[in-house]
Amino acid sequence: MAEFVASFITGFQGVVERDLPLRLPGLKILNLFDGLVHFSYAGNSHDLEKIIYFNNTFFVLKTYKGKNLSFNFMVGELCRQNKYFLITKGSFRVRFQNENQFTKVEKNVVRRVEDYVLNNTKLKVDRVSPSTEIWFSIRREGFGFAGQLISKREFTEKNLNKGELRPEIAYLISCFAGIKKDDVILEPFCGYGSIPVQIAKKFEYSKLYVSDIDELKVQEVAQKKQLLNNSTVEVCCADAFGLEHIKDKSVSLVVTDPPWGYYEEINNIEDFYIKMFDSFRRVLKEEGRMVILSARKEEIEKAATRMNIQTVDSLHTLVNGKKASLYLMKF
Repeated sequence: MAEFVASFITGFQGVVERDLPLRLPGLKILNLFDGLVHFSYAGNSHDLEKIIYFNNTFFVLKTYKGKNLSFNFMVGELCRQNKYFLITKGSFRVRFQNENQFTKVEKNVVRRVEDYVLNNTKLKVDRVSPSTEIWFSIRREGFGFAGQLISKREFTEKNLNKGELRPEIAYLISCFAGIKKDDVILEPFCGYGSIPVQIAKKFEYSKLYVSDIDELKVQEVAQKKQLLNNSTVEVCCADAFGLEHIKDKSVSLVVTDPPWGYYEEINNIEDFYIKMFDSFRRVLKEEGRMVILSARKEEIEKAATRMNIQTVDSLHTLVNGKKASLYLMKF
């Protein structure tokens, strides 16, 4: 069975561990680290491109374990064996990465790898713009791998609006929420719709209420709803502190990315979160859950304490270069 390695956004390894075998039946996780998963899979390698949260995906040529791994050792071990490559036509270059940072090695080490690939494939060397890459990577956990890059996600922040979540982050947040078939879900700070779009496309639920105080954003989300053609989604313009369109004790799950106070004028973000929680308390059922993303860790945790809210689970990640925390909370 072929082995693969894929990278993903930091902090979500627990979510990936639960979600990945569900998305690709027959997949077996062999090693799991922060931001990296090593697994075996007997299916078509193109199936891996469907996993929205994979960044770089590699066909594994060899794995290594040890606290003092070196690139010289890794290259030597690989080149002593005949190896099958997944991509055999096109061009390639060789890259070396130590703890997520690219590093240079001696030219003779690079040439040894290049000669090895040239002898085992029809690939040609292109150190500027290749169609595939051969990576040697060392991690601080004492794990390393040599792999052939088979897919690479292009990050398109330039196509996103300021503060808009990338689709893969919105998907992972939704996975973290543990959405159930009978959930009535509320997203009251929908912005440009990253979270509700992922929920509507990828999850089963009973009802999804989507709202924002910004009418232009709501109109844009409403257009996305039409594309989804999903009758279980209700979109409207509403103040998250009021939520007049939501009945008392009717929502089982809130999933949201509320303002952080970086892009909006909010005098006191802690008080803002307290008002938010007070509004959620009215609409949430008994044992209702709240999944909330915020870069204002100190303020949201203080607000939760003042409101006697329990943090059931949390993780820490990076969103648009900023440290952020994701919480699962209950009253």
